Amino acid sequence: MAKSIIDGLFGKSPIRPLQQHMTRAHSCIEQLNEIMIAMQNQDWDTGEKIRTSISKNEHEADVLKKKLRLGLPSTFMMPFSRRDLLDLLLIQDSIANISKDVSGLMCNRKMKFPKEISEDVVELTKLCIKTSSKALEAINELDELLETAFGDRERKIVSNIIKEINNLESKTDSLQHKIRSKLFPLESNLPPIDVVFYYRAIEWLGELADAAQKVGSRLEVLLAK
Repeated sequence: MAKSIIDGLFGKSPIRPLQQHMTRAHSCIEQLNEIMIAMQNQDWDTGEKIRTSISKNEHEADVLKKKLRLGLPSTFMMPFSRRDLLDLLLIQDSIANISKDVSGLMCNRKMKFPKEISEDVVELTKLCIKTSSKALEAINELDELLETAFGDRERKIVSNIIKEINNLESKTDSLQHKIRSKLFPLESNLPPIDVVFYYRAIEWLGELADAAQKVGSRLEVLLAK
């Protein structure tokens, strides 16, 4: 990534702190695959260590969020508004928050998915991580966009990343539907309370992909401006 010249022109830029926050938020979601595998192997100790790590990263993301909010001037010379930036920050933060919720649910309930859907849930988790990774990639292009005054080449790069985000999110929707369809006929043979939390975990994973897509959508709005 090229060193931003915005700071030198207009004072301290909020872009780098925003990128740091997204990096920390992504570090939460990228550990979910490990926790899924640990839970399926009933390796509760490893699962708890990963949950603790995710919780720590979520806290650090929260600290970065508050620091950026407090340090953000009411007006600054950028091609987008303070409101746009804060909206993007909140969307990023939801990735860290939901990742923490999913890991907590998995560990607290010592959750192991039925074998009929376990591989699909792991695949869903990987897709969510990929979607978030692409969202991070897009955020990391923001300083390049500004340095090139939203030039055509850089716009095209970001637009292509956003298309990949949308495609990945669409795949997560399809896989969620597939998992629910497989889970439905199993319900009568499973403890009802377990079924409730299986659906909740699957829903939260879908929300992670949705949040990553919203990062892309927000960037798309910025490009349009």
